[in-house]
Amino acid sequence: MGFDFVRLPMDPAPLLRLGPGPRQDALIAQIVEGAALVQSTGLKVIVDMHSIPRAGESWGTDSIVSDAALFAALVALVGKVATALNGMDPDRTALEVLNEPTGDCDAIAQGAGPMTWPDQLTRLYRAAPSAAPDLPLILSGACWGGVPGLTVVDPARFDANVLWSFHSYDPFLFTHQAALWSAGPNAHFSGLPYSPETIDDALAARLVAEAVARAVAAGATDMTPEVLAKAMADYRRAGRDAVGAEVAEAAAWADRHGIPQGRLILGEFGAMRGDFHGVRFNTSARDAFLEDKRRAAETAGIGWAVWVWTGSFGVAEDDARRALAPGTCAALGLTC
Repeated sequence: MGFDFVRLPMDPAPLLRLGPGPRQDALIAQIVEGAALVQSTGLKVIVDMHSIPRAGESWGTDSIVSDAALFAALVALVGKVATALNGMDPDRTALEVLNEPTGDCDAIAQGAGPMTWPDQLTRLYRAAPSAAPDLPLILSGACWGGVPGLTVVDPARFDANVLWSFHSYDPFLFTHQAALWSAGPNAHFSGLPYSPETIDDALAARLVAEAVARAVAAGATDMTPEVLAKAMADYRRAGRDAVGAEVAEAAAWADRHGIPQGRLILGEFGAMRGDFHGVRFNTSARDAFLEDKRRAAETAGIGWAVWVWTGSFGVAEDDARRALAPGTCAALGLTC
């Protein structure tokens, strides 16, 4: 089809809960087996320590980046996983040390204030090379691994055996519409066209009214008509060109620091494929977004990994068949 690597998510929470010992070692061995299975198909693999927030629970991303003891345990775990991957072909294997670190958002937004992630990232980086000096590492910025977090990282702290990842879901109102786990206005919109310039005033008013009704039904008292109307206005104003803006910003950051753009990875992009009632969104609109984002990365010489094969963001036509629809295949520049 044209894929040449897989980003293989492995949640560190179970390993951190178990702690050092035979049971943790057994799970690490399963990670290595999974990476070897991917490589046996001819694909390269990024082993992704894919932490998730888990609001209200321990062992999730928020806890990991804020709890000193838990973060120290992650550093030790990254060193162990790197050791286990040592010996696999470094041209076909890489280790992503932590998915979407959630800290430092306020400091990044304000452009000032103390940040914890740069030192934490340095500790994770140092844990892996000491165990597997040839293993390439995938590093990212704070605040959900987005471009704003990447552009405040000083890459001079790290050597050349690093690839820099960023996630880009702009325009967020489109890609995360009806995502009920999100607390923003996007959670209450449904059926948004991808091209904002096609939304006239009448359609905008209808979409906002429907979003208001959903917010009321969900008890989201902070999602007032004014807030939702502003979200729609911002979306229309940004236009379709917004889809490539973050890619261009990441490329400019790499240029400023003398990093070849081939050492950047658009580690995640994608869009919801249906709403909370099980209604599928317009497939051609979603495919147009996927193609625009993919082309923006490729034009800049940046590799990409689409999120995800199945599930609410799945690019597969359905979770049972697990096959790409022809339009999605073409949008991703593949041969199906």
